[in-house]
Order: sequence, then C-alpha cells, then structure tokens
Amino acid sequence: MTIKKRIVIWYTVWMALLVGIAAAVLFSASGALLRREIIGELEEAIYDAAGDIIVKGDEVRFDDDLDFFDDGIYISIWNGSRMVAGRFPEEAPSSPFADGMLQEASNDEGGWYIMDAALSGPFYVRGAARSYDMSLIATSMQRLLLILLPAIVVLAAAGGYFIVRRSFLPADRVIATAGDIAGSDDLSKRIGLGPGKDEIHQMAAAFDGMMDRIEGAFEREKQFTSDASHELRTPIAVIRAEAEYASSHTDDPSITGESLAVISAQAGRMSKLVSELLSMARAEKGTLRPDPELFDLSELGEMVVESLRDKADERHITLNMKAPEHLELMADHGMMTRILINLVSNAIAYGRDGGWVLLRLSSRNGAVLIEVEDNGIGIASEHMERIWERFYQVDAARTADASSGSGLGLSIVRMLAEAQGGSVEAESSEGQGSTFRVSIPLHADDDGSVLR
Repeated sequence: MTIKKRIVIWYTVWMALLVGIAAAVLFSASGALLRREIIGELEEAIYDAAGDIIVKGDEVRFDDDLDFFDDGIYISIWNGSRMVAGRFPEEAPSSPFADGMLQEASNDEGGWYIMDAALSGPFYVRGAARSYDMSLIATSMQRLLLILLPAIVVLAAAGGYFIVRRSFLPADRVIATAGDIAGSDDLSKRIGLGPGKDEIHQMAAAFDGMMDRIEGAFEREKQFTSDASHELRTPIAVIRAEAEYASSHTDDPSITGESLAVISAQAGRMSKLVSELLSMARAEKGTLRPDPELFDLSELGEMVVESLRDKADERHITLNMKAPEHLELMADHGMMTRILINLVSNAIAYGRDGGWVLLRLSSRNGAVLIEVEDNGIGIASEHMERIWERFYQVDAARTADASSGSGLGLSIVRMLAEAQGGSVEAESSEGQGSTFRVSIPLHADDDGSVLR
C-alpha cells in the first residue's frame, strides 16, 4: 500500500473517530445543559412574577402586563389548591406546594419541571415547564448522525485524498526523475522543484545536491582515468619502441645502452606517476595520515634547493632561499619534502631562461609560511582557478621542461598541505611570474591532528 493511501485511510478513520467522539460529548453535555437552562429560566420566571404580585388579605393584585405564559413556561397563582390567576397546563400532574424546591413529575403525557415561590398566607406562585425526553433527543441525534457521519467520512476521505495528492505531487516528480536517472546514463537530470520550505522541497534540494556531487565525482573519475591513461600511454609507447629498436641492434652496444637509458628514464617517470596516483587515491579515501615529527625546516629547504640546483642551472635560472636559521616545525617530514620539491620544481619548469626562483620560509601567526616566487612565464587569470586540479597544465608546450611533468604536482601540494591542516594559494601575472604560498600550522598532536 502506498504512503498516500495509508495517509488517506488514517486521516479518514481519525476524522470519523473525532466526529463520533464530538457527537457523544455533545449528546451527553446537551442534556445537562438543556435541563440546567430550563430550570434556570423557570426559577427566574416565578421569582420575577412573585415580585410583581401583591397580596392583601384574601386579595391578589398584579400588573396587567404580567405574562402568564412565556417561552414554554406556565405561571399561575394559587390559593391553597385553587388557582386564582394565571395558566397551568391541564396535562401537567398535580403536586404539593414546596417553596423554592424543584419538583420533577411525569405522567402519560410526559415529564414536567415544577417550582413554587411562597407569597403571603396560603398564596403561591407556581411555574411549570415541560422536561424533554432525552431518549427521544438521543434517538433524533442518532438518526442525524447516521445521515451525517457517512457524509462526513466521504467528504473527509475525498478532501484528504485531494490534499495528499497535491502534497505528494513533488514526491511523484522526485520518483519520476530518480527513475529516469536510474534508467539512463544521464546524470545531469535534476528535479528542480525550486524554493520551498516543506520537507519534500528540502528532500528534492538534497537530492539535487547529492546528484551534483555524484555527477562531479563521476566526471572527475572519468577525467582522472582519461588523464592517467594518457600520461601512461606515452612512456609505455617509448619503452616499447626503444625495446624493439634495441633488440634489432643487439650487435651495437652503444645503441643498446642508449635505449636502456631511455627505457630506464621512462620507467622512472611511470614509477613517479604511479606513486603520485597512489598518494592521491589514499588522500581521497582518507587513509593518508601525516606522521608528525620535529625537524629543522630551514635545513630541509637548503637540501631541496641544492638537490634542484643542477636542474635550475641547465636553464641558467638563479635559485636562492631566504629563511631564518633553525626554523623548527612539527609536521610530516616526508610530506614537507614533497611539498618543497614540487613547488620549486614547478617554478623552475615554468621559469624564464636566465631568470630566478626564490624560496622563502617564515613563521607567522602560529604557522609556517612557504613561498616560492619566480619571474617566469606566469599564468593567465582564466587558468588560476584550475591550476590545483589533477593533470591540469596551463601550456606544457611553452617550455620543454614542463612537458616532462604529469600535471599532478600542484594537486599533490594542496593535498599534502590540507592533510596537515594547512592551506595553499597562488598569485600570478601572465608574463611576469608567479608566487605560490603554503601555510602549515607549527605544531600537531601525537596522533597527527593539528593543534590550533
């Protein structure tokens, strides 16, 4: 059974139950209220009449406007057992006089309320009003309910179905859209209910947001697979070509040696790429955990600069470092080494022949600031938002050294920095150079979590 049917059924049952309870309460309360109302009016009528009657000896005087019958109440004046004025119903039973006491009497003609007010001597004012048979009232109400209750139930069911159906129209749209997505490869479809504060609009918005994330992740996965295949295809092709070339010139040791050198270089490039891909995969799965230790960042910076100096000299790039002595940092030594190497290597790769690259280390506001600045080719503004993406290269053809990269360097820098609670940013002007900044908190807990 669908939710809509269950809601309509429950709504109808509850409406019928509430109507029944309301009718029972009304019936039980109406008898008491009706009796109280009649008695109150009867008492008020006899005492009002008694106030307008004057008794002198055996004579009774009253105003001409005294009404002996009003709104079902009979007023009469008695001298002993003899009625001297007023009206008293013939069908009402007789009863002894009792000052201020309500009497309930009945006969074959029905029930009556009788109340007396004593005047002077043997004179009394008597009021009489018919009491209603509650069984007759109950029978009438039961008949009315037998007619009204089914009508109310039908109307409640129809109204409930209409309300639920309209309320669930967005849910039907969600179901239809989800079915379309499940039955096709198109992840771009969205429900698009628009603004709304009810639960279904919130669910639809959450569903659309989830689909945005799924589509984005799927597209990134496709791009990642395509880029990784492309990056691996080139070294594999080179290795195969060199292996075939070397096998056809086994009699020439120099050719074989050159081919083996090329194969070794391409194998190294593949190994580096695979290592980078594994690191990124671990980061995305949340299994990349820093292993913090206290070390001298200034010393590490000098080692990185010296290791890359030959690479910079090949393009006549001046490579320098500015840092305070013994700048200590509690962080993952391997991750920080990778960050420095990637940043400096990237600056050299996209640097200007005969230009310069500067590595600056400093501490600021409880964090270490790593800045790598160059006066190289720079980055156009339209590329700035994408430089941290995997495999993204602004223009590898603009420098021969850049073509040897995989396009993962800056992505790995951001990944390693964020894994240690840090952040990255970049500034660049096309043709004037770039500055990359990485901020890493100075200290971390033993479990690797960053101390703020």
